[in-house]
Amino acid sequence: MKRILVPTDFSEFAYYAAEVAAGIAKKTGARVFLLHAIDMPSYSRNDSFSEVPDTMEGIFLLKRAKQEFEKLINQPFFEGVEVAEVLQWENVYDTITEKAREFEIDLIVMGSRGSSGAQEFLVGSNTEKIIRTAYCPVLTIKERITDFNPKNVVFASNFFEESVESFRKLKDFADLFNAKIHLVKVITPANFEGTHYTRGLMSDFAAKAGLKEPEFHIYNDLMVEKGIHAMADELDADLLLIETHGRTGLAHFFRQSIAEDVANHSSRSVLSQRIEVVKEVK
Repeated sequence: MKRILVPTDFSEFAYYAAEVAAGIAKKTGARVFLLHAIDMPSYSRNDSFSEVPDTMEGIFLLKRAKQEFEKLINQPFFEGVEVAEVLQWENVYDTITEKAREFEIDLIVMGSRGSSGAQEFLVGSNTEKIIRTAYCPVLTIKERITDFNPKNVVFASNFFEESVESFRKLKDFADLFNAKIHLVKVITPANFEGTHYTRGLMSDFAAKAGLKEPEFHIYNDLMVEKGIHAMADELDADLLLIETHGRTGLAHFFRQSIAEDVANHSSRSVLSQRIEVVKEVK
């Protein structure tokens, strides 16, 4: 891990993410890229339907961003860490994924307060969109963690073969902290599996993923997301590992990603990785 991207709006939760990223950078020697995206303000002209950039407000936002960057970089947790500032006048979601590829980022660390109810339906979570589109692992931070050092980790999956490659990337991260990984599968009435079949599926997965002495947990619940949270509570996990199919368009509308739901609603930190092999329905 050589490059870590931290998108920031300079909020409290963004500071939480920056502090965790700094700790990981100290452990791995990685460089941290702090990214702030500004949507260029504009105003409508009275004589037409066109919009004109508001230059003065843009200058104000730029100066404010520079001040906030300086304040963030001077935080004690960044001492000894190589930090780069990235400021973009673009849509925040497109900017994050594009810059991640441009800088060959190995990990994105984002702060998130989550959402629920009407707020979730109308606004959604910024983090959800990044989880869905990013090619590299995305670490979602929900609270301040002064010493990020996960030791008890849950990986929830269907344990099909398509998940092996994405799990390897998640496992590499957990191995940085010598964390114990618990393999968890939630069985629901709508997608019932016999215990013998499930154990065989998980055993084959563990062998292909190169896991030694894996620990399996099978949990029954009405919903996969609820089962993951319940199992994480039972195991007292301090980090959740989960994959996403990264569906967009109609496929995302009809089959909401469990990874996005878990990252949005979990009180724990969540590390997600997109599965690249799935063909999407547009």
